[in-house]
Amino acid sequence: MKHASHRRPRRRRGRVVAATTSALTFVVALLGGAGVLPVDLSPTSVTAEADLAERTRVVADRARRDTSPAPSPRTTTASATPSPRRPSPNPTALPPGSGSGKRIVYALSANRVWLVNERNEVVRTYLVSGTRFNQVRPGTYKVIRKRRYTTSWHGTERMQYMVTFTFGRNAAIGFHDIPVDIKTGKPVQRLDQLGQSLSDGCVRQARPDAKALWDFAPPGTPVIVLA
Repeated sequence: MKHASHRRPRRRRGRVVAATTSALTFVVALLGGAGVLPVDLSPTSVTAEADLAERTRVVADRARRDTSPAPSPRTTTASATPSPRRPSPNPTALPPGSGSGKRIVYALSANRVWLVNERNEVVRTYLVSGTRFNQVRPGTYKVIRKRRYTTSWHGTERMQYMVTFTFGRNAAIGFHDIPVDIKTGKPVQRLDQLGQSLSDGCVRQARPDAKALWDFAPPGTPVIVLA
């Protein structure tokens, strides 16, 4: 009697499990067919879907990096473009602070002369060879006298178109052409050396320039000497 009573519940439990399994299978199939649950719920299928999703994310990240915007060309161009250079000053331009009206302007350091008319227009400018002994100081002078021919204070050189505007310790100082050595008859310097300070005290000029200044400046013409 006791053994018979124990066997019956086991059979009923097996029937209940079987019935429950069948019911679950039916529900899953029904929901899968309706699109609510995936039909394949095996671990292998879930893992494969996860792997596919991960690979898709990696590919999307790489594509996003590859299509990232390149650096702006404007920034690179702006950094590589050099700053515009300032124009160099014109060495032949009349220096500021040289007075007004008709005058002779002589720049010691530049070894250059400007002839300026009454309208403050430069009618001629050229290189000269000034004193190498600093015998002329910046300031305002006037043409004192003019001599067509003259001789150096030591008597060894001869020059033309002498226009005196001051005096040194030994002789007059003025503008004239390049002196010629009396003994040899040769100029004491070359024309291509104009622009260098080579004279004892006067201002040496090429002969055409010396004649132009001679014709331009009567006695009393202002001479502006700049540093």
